[in-house]
Amino acid sequence: MPVSRTQLVVAVVLTALLGAVVYVGSTVGVERWLGSTGEATSGAGAVPEMLYNAPDSVPTTAAYGPVGAVSVVFAGTDVLTGLSGTLANPWIAVSSHTGEYRALDVPHPPRRDAGPESVPESVPESAPVSVSVDGRTLAWASDDGVVVYDAVHDRSRVLTDGIGTDPVVGALAPDASRLLVHDGALRVVDVATGDIAGTADGVPVRAAQQAVWTPDGDTISYVAGGRFVSLDPENLRRTGVATTIPAGATLAWQPSGAQLAAMREVRGVRVVDVFEVAAAGTLELARTVRPPKFSMQQLLGFTSDSRISVVALNLESGAIARVYRVSTVDTSPPQPVMQLPGPGTNWVGVETMAVPQQPLANGSVAYGEPRWPWSHGAKLVASAVLALFLLGLYLTRRMPKRMRRG
Repeated sequence: MPVSRTQLVVAVVLTALLGAVVYVGSTVGVERWLGSTGEATSGAGAVPEMLYNAPDSVPTTAAYGPVGAVSVVFAGTDVLTGLSGTLANPWIAVSSHTGEYRALDVPHPPRRDAGPESVPESVPESAPVSVSVDGRTLAWASDDGVVVYDAVHDRSRVLTDGIGTDPVVGALAPDASRLLVHDGALRVVDVATGDIAGTADGVPVRAAQQAVWTPDGDTISYVAGGRFVSLDPENLRRTGVATTIPAGATLAWQPSGAQLAAMREVRGVRVVDVFEVAAAGTLELARTVRPPKFSMQQLLGFTSDSRISVVALNLESGAIARVYRVSTVDTSPPQPVMQLPGPGTNWVGVETMAVPQQPLANGSVAYGEPRWPWSHGAKLVASAVLALFLLGLYLTRRMPKRMRRG
């Protein structure tokens, strides 16, 4: 029986509706379902063995929900959102429990130029995003103040009271209760209330960016004027001892607090000095770590009392950046922890990478490549092709047999 004009119109309308339903279901529906599923946030997180170069289509926190405690945060370039939208210059977080990626779709995204100006390129710099030890809290500077982001619940707050313009964000305390911010002076900010818990004048911006908390959270350490300074965040009392650590060197405390590591540059080569810390606060050089055939780029911190983690290039296998675990007590070969991608769409380099200490200390896991979502454009084309196929199938079946036989 041939298809009448009315039946053809009805079939075309139903086909269009079917295509629309499939498209909406594969985009909004899937995103709502994934956004409602809870992320794993308990247990010991770890960093991935392989950090993948994220493509154009990356799940966003707005559509797919928060990533949970993070293992790595880094700057990207462009992420597709919706049918024609783009999330420009996104920051991407990797879950420490599932290895999944999320582009942070937040009201006040981090700036990539949040570091101080006129700093020599040879001096190691901290990433523009600060990460708590457990990876559950992120902090960065914005045009409106300082943003504190809860990576587990996808909530952000802008702290502005008492913070001046163009701030530089430093380290979070081990319990993420306080944050260092420099806006002309070094400020200790209470994360929960946004109040200024203390202000220390006369601290250079490079020292504030370099400053680290002791493992117990009782003292802030930095180098300024040829002295290793210990600052009490409660009463802002400062004590200092002479040191050979250069200003701007990257610092890291041993978990037990008995040693301090400092990455510095010597004639174009970065080494890590490990100091014993005496009861009086003086530093005595115990060892200089410089693994042969490795070019160290960035100090990420201690992963145990006897090992540090660094970003380094293996000069024998080519310029492939990796995170290595290096011994501070002997000359055993560095152990690879995580391979980092080369330049690509959503990886601008290790200088923006921030790694929380807890997942790094717990080791790496072979998560495998994440499940990258199709773009909205690809889903729209697939929905249209499916609808047209079903329409053609319907019309073919309704066509007289003699016409089908040709």
